[in-house]
Amino acid sequence: MPAQDLEYTRSQVERFRQRWADDGYCQWAACDVESGRLIGRIGLLCHHDWPLSEAPVPEVGWVLHRDWWGRGLATEGGQAGVEAWREHLPDEARLYSFTTPANRRSQAVMERLGFAQGGEGVRWHGHEIVWYTLDR
Repeated sequence: MPAQDLEYTRSQVERFRQRWADDGYCQWAACDVESGRLIGRIGLLCHHDWPLSEAPVPEVGWVLHRDWWGRGLATEGGQAGVEAWREHLPDEARLYSFTTPANRRSQAVMERLGFAQGGEGVRWHGHEIVWYTLDR
């Protein structure tokens, strides 16, 4: 995902606040420990528009600034998201994780977290998507 300007980021934070209010969970801000700088987002999202389900589906995901790639942060944050799903969403039998076919790094994180490839070839939000799933 390309870097966004301040106004876009503010509007996205507001959308995430609304998701917390509506769904009871949303992704967390990922910040650099030393500087406090916002470097991305990690955690759970509820998707009400996943085309292969009439019901909302939970997803664990991550978006990090390129300078923080390769440090294990997606795996660490993804594991925290999986643990939050297990603890706080007991009625959700399946957890999803989505990416594009070319994003092998995120797919490798999904595999490290124990996800299995669920499928591919769906267009969603203007992108071709592959998805992974983790069942209880």
